[in-house]
Amino acid sequence: MGAEWSDLNSSGQSVFWATVAFLNGRLEERASLCWALRLRPNDTDTRLAVLHVIDGPEGRKISEPWRSAWRLIEECWSSPSIGRSSVEAYHAQERLSLGDRSGTLIARLVELVSPQLSLKPLNAEPSLGLDMPLRRPRRRPRRVEDVLRAELTSGDTVDPGVLKLANVTDGCFLTSLALALDAAVVNGLDIARRLGWRGERSLWQVGGLYRVYYVPPAERDEEEEEPDEYHHGIAPSVKLLHTVVSQLADIDITAATRFVRRWKEVNSPIHLRLWAALSRDPRIASPSDVGIALLSLKDREFWKITGYPEIAELRARRFGDLDPDQQQAITARIRRLPPRGLWPRKADAGRVADARLYWALRELRRIEVGGASLPHRDKTWLDAGTQGFPDLVQMVRLDEGFMEVTIAHAIPTNPDNRFDLLAGEERLKMLEAALSSPRNGWDDDPDSRANDWIQQPGRPIQILADLESVQDGGATFPRVWRRFGWAHSPATQQAEGAAQRDLLAESDRVLSLLSKLPETTIRSAIEGISQWLFAWRDQVSTLPQGFGVWLNVWPIAVEATNARKPSEEEFVLSTVLQSSSEHEPKVPDTLNTPAGKLVGVFLAACPNLQENAHPFSTGIALHMMRDAIIAAPGESGLIARHRMIEALAYFLKADRAWKQKHLIEPLTADSQEATTLWHAVARRRRHSDVLKIIGEAMVEHATDPLLGRDTRRSLVFSLMVECLHAFREQQEPAVAFTRITQMLRLLDDEMRASAAEVLQRFIRDNSMPRDGGQAPPSPEQLFRSATAPFLREVWPQERSLTTPGVSKAMADLPAATKDALPEAVDAIERFLVPFECWSMLEYGLYGEEGGKPKLSNIDNQKKAAAFLRLLDLTVGKTEGSVVPHDLADALGQIHKVSPKLTETPEFRRLAAAARR
Repeated sequence: MGAEWSDLNSSGQSVFWATVAFLNGRLEERASLCWALRLRPNDTDTRLAVLHVIDGPEGRKISEPWRSAWRLIEECWSSPSIGRSSVEAYHAQERLSLGDRSGTLIARLVELVSPQLSLKPLNAEPSLGLDMPLRRPRRRPRRVEDVLRAELTSGDTVDPGVLKLANVTDGCFLTSLALALDAAVVNGLDIARRLGWRGERSLWQVGGLYRVYYVPPAERDEEEEEPDEYHHGIAPSVKLLHTVVSQLADIDITAATRFVRRWKEVNSPIHLRLWAALSRDPRIASPSDVGIALLSLKDREFWKITGYPEIAELRARRFGDLDPDQQQAITARIRRLPPRGLWPRKADAGRVADARLYWALRELRRIEVGGASLPHRDKTWLDAGTQGFPDLVQMVRLDEGFMEVTIAHAIPTNPDNRFDLLAGEERLKMLEAALSSPRNGWDDDPDSRANDWIQQPGRPIQILADLESVQDGGATFPRVWRRFGWAHSPATQQAEGAAQRDLLAESDRVLSLLSKLPETTIRSAIEGISQWLFAWRDQVSTLPQGFGVWLNVWPIAVEATNARKPSEEEFVLSTVLQSSSEHEPKVPDTLNTPAGKLVGVFLAACPNLQENAHPFSTGIALHMMRDAIIAAPGESGLIARHRMIEALAYFLKADRAWKQKHLIEPLTADSQEATTLWHAVARRRRHSDVLKIIGEAMVEHATDPLLGRDTRRSLVFSLMVECLHAFREQQEPAVAFTRITQMLRLLDDEMRASAAEVLQRFIRDNSMPRDGGQAPPSPEQLFRSATAPFLREVWPQERSLTTPGVSKAMADLPAATKDALPEAVDAIERFLVPFECWSMLEYGLYGEEGGKPKLSNIDNQKKAAAFLRLLDLTVGKTEGSVVPHDLADALGQIHKVSPKLTETPEFRRLAAAARR
């Protein structure tokens, strides 16, 4: 990883040695492997500890397959992160169009598609949509695949049309790119072989590969996607390699031929398929070479179109070029039928016989579709045989039978319209019976058909009338109530010709029925009833009987929510190491449970404080609802406090004493529940009125490794924004500036970089026009009044905290300040170091704004000098450093504004880098 534990700071060393101590004696546990697989790239201290242990005496003691599994994890960590091909491909295309033929561009193109090792726990979902059953782990593992799941992954398949490689005519560049891509393919196959791939079968182990060449939209049906659209592994690199060599054939046929001939000699099915795909071009392979190669193929290569589709395509396309002897030999082999050994031994003999004949007829028919004429004898045999297979007579596509992406289609609803003929209690009985009936077949599912009928426009109103026609409100029809609760909504589409809906009267009718239902019916239908109350919360909260129904349903909702089985907990090593998980800690489902929905009804009933400043003193019903909610035990109580803390500012103003006891004290307690509740605080930006109460605790929790990164990032955001507003408004901050400084020091690099991004966002958001016509402050005013003093007085000044991540986060701040750009560069200069800057996007100067290029904001000598200094500080000086692809445009703007700057060493260095 290029670092040692001695290079870590004191906090990092603490985590390092805690990890070493924890892993002692635990290297041969699946839970330890699962934990390691969840470590993020920026968990440097923890990863270093793992490598230290497996390289030390403890690691030398472990047996197989544990030793190999840990080494695979080490290999996985050493691989670069996978880029977003959909975005980066366009960046690469722009560099190509500007004439960039550099080695860095070749490396970037290869990185976009390069296959890499991917490791997952055995219980993780497969990444491919293939039939891969999840195996139950062996009690005594013997192989690596018994303790973890290893496979190839990669970025997305790149559309050659996006890269516009057809416009590239530099043969040397294409040759270099092809060599690099070929090396990436070979490396991917080597990884697959180490993982157990044996070369011919089980293509899922290399990520799947339906076609070695990219199939353009013009060659696909209207709704058909590229065959390998969702394959990540070997496919993207193989397809781009084929595209590059195909383009090279138009520039330098000799160089392209050398690639193809070498592929033929490689003992790899992937390279054999590449050879076949390129050999469709007569310039690449002579008819004699094609004929000899086709006749020398093994049975699987000759016949298996799912594994070798390019072979079948080559045979069909070049058949007419072969000499008569070769044609006769090929058709004779086809007419002998594929060998029986290509099918499982236990397969039905009759079905296998039909399949063997079908395969042979299909390949002869494919030759005809390819434009060649079969010898008379073979044509006669084909015509006679296809009489039993009508689909072969209709065959018009050369790729018939090839693997392709499965297209999902929406299944139309299938309502049982017999319910239209019924009414009242009779219809309710039939619906209840249907909703409790099991599926009898694919097209015979009474439950589904009854539900489809209920979901149709106008049907819930009919059911409501049916329920009103029985005396007990439908107490004996809990299943109907459950489905009705989900289907009946204020937003439900009206039936054609229906009268305008009176939502208040409609909800009042349902509440009248709910008030009649016994507890047993409500308990059975609680999911649907709680959903109905939530969907109609605006009406329920205003109707007198809504309060009584809510109080009746609430205890049952609490019981149903608390009875839910929790999902399996993630493996947790220790309190110290939880921050290594890339996932947010488990939080309760606050919206999709019966209790959560009823809390939503209560919150909707809380009035606007401008209209009623003390709602819980004047409203007895609201007071009783609040007391019932806050007294709920278990998961329901946690959900209730979570939802109320999300609205903490409201309860602070409405009832400060109650809020302190029931919300603030649980939040600041030293408990696991408090950790969960801080997630609720992070749901919204907190203003000074709340921060004056919980700000100190927020500072502590912003660096708490028990909280997830997203939660901590949100806490830091609120504290940063409040601090900036305090500077701008010249007020006392809710949290002392020194506490914010200390918090920023204790954050890890990723979180500190995220905090730095707030500076630019603060200027951008607060300088945007507001509703009401009030003119917002200018970016320059915001920078000078808030951001500049924050950088001077609050942001940590230590050079040791200046990292590429922080530098990148601050690099676009000057552009956001508009005319204050020189001052902004002065303010952030000490925090700048080189980082991977791919374009002017990193500096906020990419593209246009108001119809003008953003670079045109560099319009005077001071700005030009400051911008040049910004570029010089952030564009790396070492060999192989990333250089913005549009650096030449930026330098051109500097030259236009201030020609004198072109003579400076900084400008000359950057100009030389831009020419690479």
